[in-house]
Amino acid sequence: MQLQNTEAGLSATLELSIVDLQQALNWPADQDVRWSDIQKNKTQIISYLHQHLHVKSKQNNSCVLETEANAWTAVEKNQTYYLSLPLFSTCDAQQSSLHYQLFSELHDHKLLVSWQDKQWVVSQQSPALNLTQMAP
Repeated sequence: MQLQNTEAGLSATLELSIVDLQQALNWPADQDVRWSDIQKNKTQIISYLHQHLHVKSKQNNSCVLETEANAWTAVEKNQTYYLSLPLFSTCDAQQSSLHYQLFSELHDHKLLVSWQDKQWVVSQQSPALNLTQMAP
């Protein structure tokens, strides 16, 4: 996940493995996921994201990470396909923490977060990343 603090709040790009998404959302495992399947299930994907990924402000208010499905793309890396999602929130990244629990029902999934030229790992053992402490 690439994070950026903007004038409007937090901006991010999240790449989700389509195979992991297929398993987490209980889509049929005996067939390949097509772009039309992703478009057809965008409400389910967004709901899953809202349940498992959010930002909390310094005042402990939850800020939803929003996405626009028409801006989604598929990308290939190392022979694996990912769904690339632009995300945005009105929370100030330098006054927030990121909470991540995607794919926790599948395996010990980790999220690599890039912010301000540094990288961190968020996992089930450590599901929150305090961005406030990492502000310049």
